[in-house]
Amino acid sequence: MKYKEEFYISLVGEAFDGYTEVSFQGKDIYVKHLSLKDQRYLHKYYDKYVKIALDKGLESEEDRIKAVMEDGMWSTEEDTQISTLRFETDNLKKTQKVLPLRSQREKLQEDIDSKLSELSDLEARRREVIGKTAEDYANRRSNDEILRFLLFKDQELTEHLYTDDQFGDLEVWEVAKLTLLQNSIQERLSDEKIQEAVLRPFFAMYLSFCENSYAFYEKPITHLTIYQLRVILFGRMFYNIFQYTEDIPDHIREDPKKLLAFSESQRNKDSNKPMIRDDADASTIFGATDEDVADIGGTKGGVSLTSELEKHGGKLDMKQMMRLAGHDV
Repeated sequence: MKYKEEFYISLVGEAFDGYTEVSFQGKDIYVKHLSLKDQRYLHKYYDKYVKIALDKGLESEEDRIKAVMEDGMWSTEEDTQISTLRFETDNLKKTQKVLPLRSQREKLQEDIDSKLSELSDLEARRREVIGKTAEDYANRRSNDEILRFLLFKDQELTEHLYTDDQFGDLEVWEVAKLTLLQNSIQERLSDEKIQEAVLRPFFAMYLSFCENSYAFYEKPITHLTIYQLRVILFGRMFYNIFQYTEDIPDHIREDPKKLLAFSESQRNKDSNKPMIRDDADASTIFGATDEDVADIGGTKGGVSLTSELEKHGGKLDMKQMMRLAGHDV
């Protein structure tokens, strides 16, 4: 989905501010963006509630897994299958990055999606079989604590919206609504949208400054919010691509996924270089679609091996193959 320029300008400004202003129950409130320092501080809540849950008799995840395996409700083979699927999807994603053609990457994405779906089903069944654990309780309670910690009455983020007691007295639906607000902020400031923002024309003048985070924000890196760090990280990443990647097609310069894929394919072109005939009227790239040819800077209208086979009844002789490869015979 494409957004207007104003959306991306607002998004970057929001990241710079370090908070998001939202309306809740008829008044403006301010949701702080987490920093690395905050995350370290807030981890204590999780440890606190794990201990409380164990003291109250809830079993740990490790103990629950042992129990369900002893009962035959879950098996080591199923656990191994989860590990294998994770390993395979990670490797497929790494392979996808170095493939030179977009059509190849899109085809591999189908395999990745299929394995991720299978993995998701297995993990859901595992959670259902294991049931509630001390870690589950700790996650839920610490998430509530973190939510309270992020809510403020003022832009300066000096006065929390609720005290511990006030937050504890909130109705379930009120906490749920606050959680939805927080989730919407995370969605708005997703990696994908921040990447799109730093590639917009208005941000072009700032890209080179992303090399120095302190000069950019005048803050130590430990005081930067996660979103401020991502603006710097993605800005630096794309700035380096523009500096060191040649012949980037204009139509992909504002598309993060295509730009990253093009950069990766260029870095690997020596080992994965498509067969291109430089002096031909239409570049010939084996297995390439028109979009692939355009992505790597060739002439749209390149000839794919599949289409040539179809033209010649499924067979090509040596001379035809040599011409496709760019050799005069």
